[in-house]
Amino acid sequence: MSSAAMVSWAIAVVGEFDNAGRRIPENVVSLLPMVEVVLWAKEQAQPIQAEKLQARFGLSRATAYRWLTALHDVHDPAAARRRVPGLRPLSTALARELPVSASTGGTP
Repeated sequence: MSSAAMVSWAIAVVGEFDNAGRRIPENVVSLLPMVEVVLWAKEQAQPIQAEKLQARFGLSRATAYRWLTALHDVHDPAAARRRVPGLRPLSTALARELPVSASTGGTP
């Protein structure tokens, strides 16, 4: 998967957490590729500049521009999801409770 696709994936993941009204725990951020980049980008004044990406993450100019293109969707997780080939819808279990089945006596 290209780095731009990974950025799009991370935008979709962050969007799922945002939609669930939850923040990704800091100790998990380092385990999820590119999520730190997306969280940083969301805090920056728009439009984000390639030079800032280069300085913050130690990127080459070419990589900074590839990431910058993908980060245009930072506030539109649905658009980011469409850019990742084969990405199945992410689970929204973060926001949902498991369905209660009558056969289990009311416990999920």
